[in-house]
Amino acid sequence: MQVMVVKNITKHQQVQEALQIETLAVEASERNTAQEALQTSEAQFRAIFERSTIGIGLIDMKAKIVDVNPALSQMLGYTCQELCGKRFIDYISHQRGDLALYRQLISGIQVDAKQLLTRHRVEIERRLLHKDGGLVWTRLSVSIIPGCNNQPEFFLAMVEDITERKQTELKLRTSQAAAEAGSRAKSEFLATMSHELRTPLNAIMGLSQLLQQEIVGSLNEKQKEYISCIYGSGEHLLAVINDILDLSKVEAGKEELSFIPLSVPELCGYVLSTVRDRAVEKGLLLDSKIDPKAEICMADARRIKQMLVNLLSNAVKFTPSGRVSLEVKKVPEGINFIVSDTGIGIDSNQFQFLFEPFKQLDSRLNRQYEGTGLGLALTRKLARLHGGDVTFVSTLGEGSEFTLFLPNRVDSKDEEDKAVISSSISTTKKRILLVEQEENTGIFLQDYLEIIGYQVDWLKNGNSFLEKVRTLKPDLIFLDGDLAGNISSWNLLKQLKEKPKLQNLPVVITSANQPDLQELSSLQISANEYLLKPIRIAKLEKMLKQYLK
Repeated sequence: MQVMVVKNITKHQQVQEALQIETLAVEASERNTAQEALQTSEAQFRAIFERSTIGIGLIDMKAKIVDVNPALSQMLGYTCQELCGKRFIDYISHQRGDLALYRQLISGIQVDAKQLLTRHRVEIERRLLHKDGGLVWTRLSVSIIPGCNNQPEFFLAMVEDITERKQTELKLRTSQAAAEAGSRAKSEFLATMSHELRTPLNAIMGLSQLLQQEIVGSLNEKQKEYISCIYGSGEHLLAVINDILDLSKVEAGKEELSFIPLSVPELCGYVLSTVRDRAVEKGLLLDSKIDPKAEICMADARRIKQMLVNLLSNAVKFTPSGRVSLEVKKVPEGINFIVSDTGIGIDSNQFQFLFEPFKQLDSRLNRQYEGTGLGLALTRKLARLHGGDVTFVSTLGEGSEFTLFLPNRVDSKDEEDKAVISSSISTTKKRILLVEQEENTGIFLQDYLEIIGYQVDWLKNGNSFLEKVRTLKPDLIFLDGDLAGNISSWNLLKQLKEKPKLQNLPVVITSANQPDLQELSSLQISANEYLLKPIRIAKLEKMLKQYLK
């Protein structure tokens, strides 16, 4: 019995030893497997580290380089051995605030290491010092690698070479600066040329109108023909100048629109009357159709007229025979102004050039149709400033259809917003004060106004303006908007409007340029009307009838 017990104990010990051996074997196998996996993982990460095209650097908390990959070594021009142990910050061109960024990075990881590890890093663009003394533009991303106790142990720097991108940006900035300088020079040149060209035009067109009226003597038929040719040529030259200046202003972003409610029927009547004579001369039928629902549109009065006149003028110009029509349709989003013709049409190969400035589809020197090629380009740019657009369809040899779309801005049923046309009245015994610096314009206005029965007093500067106003008590003032010298026309207008007894006196500004409405708004002043030079007698007479009651 005793022998049996001993044998059982021995057998139990053998089993326990066998189990222990088996357990140790399993643990050893697991350790080997884990070690092999770790080695495999380390080999994979090392391969990534070595082969990455992004520079990678491991830096300790004292800013010393622990390890770098070949990409970073090549970027800086040093070997790994040359870099290891050096201070990484010695290779960075620092900027104010960098140290604070690094401190925030460290303090952030200490607060919540596990969460901030993946989302807290510093990303900056800095230049690194190359071994040859040059500078390399880089995008530097620095993050923290914590130790076992979640305390910062290493900086991990990811470095991307962006030198080529920076060089491209520099070239673009240089090109942009050159383009802006060129644009400013062009604007200054055009502004100067505007004055130089318009000044003689004022005389040519103003005095030729006086001769056409025959108020200084009768003309024979040949003289009338010559004067008509002179005036027509002046009109054409002025249109070219205005197109160039307007396009330049729009492209420079200096065009400011003044949106007001306009009567669509009256607007259409105006633009059709503008081109009717030219259509009649060519034997064209000029008709219109206006949707009753299209009563009011919100637009800049001068610019909407200019856009429609451009489209209608083109239609008349390129239609040898047949019809030109203007149709207005109310659509849910706004109003369509459709100008169609039975003219020569446009080759589909030329569609892409249609709205390019200074581009004539017929660019031959002996071309049949005159023009600068600016009308459609300017019209589309102005339409887009209104929030709309210009589109077209055309068939060569059959005709074209251009659609100007203007979006809704107010309720088109507002009857109170319709324009009002003033009635004609007698002009006898009315006194006009003319403040005009330009000699030719002054002669034209004074001669014409006196001939048709007004009393005219002409001041060539604004030195005694208020004194003359009080003494002469004029019924209307024509004020030169381009006065030079110490006292500007806007200051004169402001002084006038500040006097209670004079503030209701009507003032018409005459100028070669459209006034700066924003500037006038800031000065809290406004004139009753603006008359652009060269002055047309028809527009002058309309203002006389409107203000001299």
